[in-house]
Amino acid sequence: MRILHICQRDTPDTGGSLSVATALVQQQRASGHEVWLLFLYGEPSHVHEALAPHSVCLGLDSSKEALRGIFALRYEIKRIAPDIIHSHDGILWPRLAFVTVGIPIVMHSHLPVDSDAGMKDRLGKIMVKATTNSLIGISLHTIETWVRDGYPASRIHYVPNGVDYRRFSISDSEEKKRLRMELGLPADKHVLLWVGRLHQAVKGTERVERIAGLLPEGMVLVVAGNGTEYEPMLERSKGLIECGKMIMAGSVSSPENYYKAADSYLFTSHREAFGLVILEAAFCGLPILAFPVTEGGGAVRLLKEFEVTMLDDNASDSTLRKTLKNAAVSSEPAIRNREVAIGKYSLEAVSERVLEVYGLCVGERL
Repeated sequence: MRILHICQRDTPDTGGSLSVATALVQQQRASGHEVWLLFLYGEPSHVHEALAPHSVCLGLDSSKEALRGIFALRYEIKRIAPDIIHSHDGILWPRLAFVTVGIPIVMHSHLPVDSDAGMKDRLGKIMVKATTNSLIGISLHTIETWVRDGYPASRIHYVPNGVDYRRFSISDSEEKKRLRMELGLPADKHVLLWVGRLHQAVKGTERVERIAGLLPEGMVLVVAGNGTEYEPMLERSKGLIECGKMIMAGSVSSPENYYKAADSYLFTSHREAFGLVILEAAFCGLPILAFPVTEGGGAVRLLKEFEVTMLDDNASDSTLRKTLKNAAVSSEPAIRNREVAIGKYSLEAVSERVLEVYGLCVGERL
């Protein structure tokens, strides 16, 4: 089967959708399929290069170039001639190219539907429904929002995100030592890791800064990621950085190296549709410390499935500091978490489920 995945940009700051798409491309290629990945915006970067020659970047600056994008996308679809198109982009204008090519479309819904959308967004959702053969929902909560919004339940498939257990694995002491040297991380401290896009309302960056300020001696918080809050956080955290409590790594193209170099993981999101970073930490055997998620059923479910040390926003500084100190020890629950993760969220099983969805769409076409 020839498969075309479509994403917005080739940048790790895009979020979990690019990680999911890239992992599926690699796994589906390993299964013997011809798989392409196309980016709508920006310049080619590390993912494009890693997946070449079956990768394409249209190089658009923004949606203001949508008209040029429609023709360019249509040209690439005709040239590649896929059996199925797997859309991860969540953008409206590519749909105007899809309607002209007659190829089944699978949409990967990485986010719940916004029920309070304006007229433009409502028209966009009508277009999405009309041009999507099957929809993949990453959580039951996400699926519920689509059903409430009128998308036929019979065309929705629950497929959670998966992780490559070979890429995200437990490191031994020698590998951890080597990675810390390569990444510039201290060899003699307990590394508490945070990975994600720095956005206060969604990712809870105020929680990140609070924890950094409460770390006991011998611990450092490594923040791997970029986003709207990066520069402001960098400015606010100068003192923490100077005294060795925090390291801001910026954008990282190989997050698995940071997980393998770490000793524990910090999850701070207020809203999270799935929480892929929770899975990645579990696959790497890291003890997980997490604040409660207020919105997003996927992350809520994961925090219940795994053995996690829960943190409380209302807890005193001394209580949080004590919790952090106690968590600075590897534990058996972390190993059990990895076993649960491999059993339920392996990339191989997830990819097979996605291929089944493709088969249904192609079968309907025939």
